Amino acid sequence: MIMKKFFLFCALLIASAAMTQQAAARGTILYGNGPEFQQMYDLPDSLTSEAGNPLEFGVGFEQFSLFYVPIWNYGDTEYAVYDAETRTIYSLDEEDVEAFKQEYGWELPEKPGLSFWNRIGGKLILLVVLAAVVAGWLMKNRESGEDAAATADAK
Repeated sequence: MIMKKFFLFCALLIASAAMTQQAAARGTILYGNGPEFQQMYDLPDSLTSEAGNPLEFGVGFEQFSLFYVPIWNYGDTEYAVYDAETRTIYSLDEEDVEAFKQEYGWELPEKPGLSFWNRIGGKLILLVVLAAVVAGWLMKNRESGEDAAATADAK
């Protein structure tokens, strides 16, 4: 009974992701492949992009995702600023990063890192879904095998 509820929950989770507006535009499989941004700090409103939009400071990287779940990160992670309005990521060189550290007193690691969700979380979700599918398949085969054995015994 618990397994059936778990499978139903997984199916509802996937179905709800597929029913968004983007799903209608792309089909039922939602995927993303390309540049992503992970925010670390808000910047003052006086710092804006060429379009006049406020910027955020964080880490830029490349990512493949399914149903909004990060599956694989590739390419280099680098410090960047992000314009959320235009979804544009501007890479920063070492001098720019040092200037931000000096001006705002930030303690930044030498190499930018990603959050747990972006590094491992999506892989855990994928593993759970695959395990649920395999467990469901095994349970179905066992039940059909028991039904076949019961039918053979009855004859």
